[in-house]
Amino acid sequence: MLRGLRDMKAKGLIFGAVAMMALASAAQADPIFDKSSGLDLEANGIAFMNGLYSGYVDLSKARSAAYDPFDGEHFNHKARTAARRAPVDPDWIADRELLEADAAELSAALDRMRTAFDRGGRSLAPADAATAQVSYDCWIEAAERVKIGTISAGNNDVTDCKAAFADAIAKVEAAANLKLTELARKAAPAPAPAPQMAAAAPKPFMMHFEFDSDALTAAAQNIIDEAVATAEKHGIVDYSVTGHADRAGPEAYNLDLSLRRANAVRDALIQRGVKASGISVAGRGEAEPAVPTADGVPEAANRRVEIILL
Repeated sequence: MLRGLRDMKAKGLIFGAVAMMALASAAQADPIFDKSSGLDLEANGIAFMNGLYSGYVDLSKARSAAYDPFDGEHFNHKARTAARRAPVDPDWIADRELLEADAAELSAALDRMRTAFDRGGRSLAPADAATAQVSYDCWIEAAERVKIGTISAGNNDVTDCKAAFADAIAKVEAAANLKLTELARKAAPAPAPAPQMAAAAPKPFMMHFEFDSDALTAAAQNIIDEAVATAEKHGIVDYSVTGHADRAGPEAYNLDLSLRRANAVRDALIQRGVKASGISVAGRGEAEPAVPTADGVPEAANRRVEIILL
C-alpha cells in the first residue's frame, strides 16, 4: 500500500539519492523503480479505460520528471493495469498523508465522482470520466506533498489538478443528468383523459456470497438471469457491477475478494451474451457496508455484488 511509503524523512532521503542517480546517469534505466513498463502499450479496451491509460501515462511521466519515483512508479502501474482492461480505482484517502481539511475535501470529491460514475458517467462521457479520475489522483498526490512539506498549498500541481477535476466531473454529471432527462421525456405518456405514471428505472440487482467465497450460488445465478432479461426488455446494454466484502479479515484481502466477486458476475453476464465492452467492474472491499459493523465482524449482508443497469 502507498501508506507504508509515505514517511517524510525516508522519502526525502530517498528522493535526494534518486535525484543524484538520475543526474549522474540520465540515459540509464532506473534500477530501483519501475516507471516505464506501462508506457507504449496498446490500449484497446472501452473508451473510459483507454482514457485512464493515456492520463496515467502522462501523470507517471510528470512525477518521474519531478524526481518523485514513488508516484512515477505508482501511476505507471495504474497505466499498465488500465491497458490490460483490469479495474483501476482512484487512490484511497487512507493511503495518502493529508491535512485534515484536504482529506475532507477530497473525500467529498471522491463521493461525487463515484455517484456520477454509478449513474453511467463512464459510459455516457468516457473521456471526461477518465480525466476526472486521473485529475483526482493528481490532486490527492499533490495534496500529500503539501502535507509532507515538499510543495506549498498554492502550488500549480494542486490548483491545476483540482481545477481539471472540477471541470471534468461537471461535464460527466451534465451528461448523466441529460441522459436521465431524455429518458424521462421519452417515457412521458401522450396526453390522455387519465394521467399515467412514467415507468420507473430498473432497480439494482443484488446477490450475496458465502463467507470468504467468490463462487456464485444458485440464487445469484437466478438474479443474474433476471438482470439480463430486464436489460433486454428495456433495451439496455451497459452494466455497472460492484463487489463488496464484510469486515472479517484484512482490508487489502477484502478489496481483492470484492473484485473477484464482481469479476465472477461479469463472467456470468458474458456467458449470457452481454458484451464485455458494456460492463464496468469495480470492487469496494469493506469500504461501503450495507450493514455497518465493527472491524473483524462477519456480516452476510455485506458480502454482495450489485448490478446496476445504466
